Amino acid sequence: MALPKLFRKTQMRFSAKDNLILLKEVLAENPYKDKAKWEAVAQNVKENVEKVFNVTSRRVRERTQLLLQQFQKENYEALKSEGVTVTPCKITKIKGNESIMSYLKEKCDVEKEIKMEEVNLRKEELKLKRERLEIEREERRRKIENDKQQQLLLMELIKTVKKILNEAKATAS
Repeated sequence: MALPKLFRKTQMRFSAKDNLILLKEVLAENPYKDKAKWEAVAQNVKENVEKVFNVTSRRVRERTQLLLQQFQKENYEALKSEGVTVTPCKITKIKGNESIMSYLKEKCDVEKEIKMEEVNLRKEELKLKRERLEIEREERRRKIENDKQQQLLLMELIKTVKKILNEAKATAS
């Protein structure tokens, strides 16, 4: 007999973004040193994920282990495709929890560097945009000044022409 819907656990789907949040929290808390920190990781994942997530420390730990196993398998497959002969037991020894944590830290550092580069690039873009706007403002100011000079010269020319016409009329009469 099936349990009523209230008592059944709902299936949760981790997206790639959720996996990244989970791994960042694991990296920040390092629950491999202190197993009690898995609960903190679960709580942080609940807070940082955009959708409603009802995760427990066990679920977070199991998901992390699954991701690490997938990484090890992909790493093994990559090594195998490169022609390196490595047995799976050697990979397990090579990729222990410490090296996984160091990999996650390295990945986090690389992501920070990339974000810093993006921020610096954005600052440069804004600086160039500001300079371009400043140049355009200066060009508009010069154009207005030139238009003003032209109008003054035109007014002088009109006055001179009027004066010459008036003198011509005076001499003609």
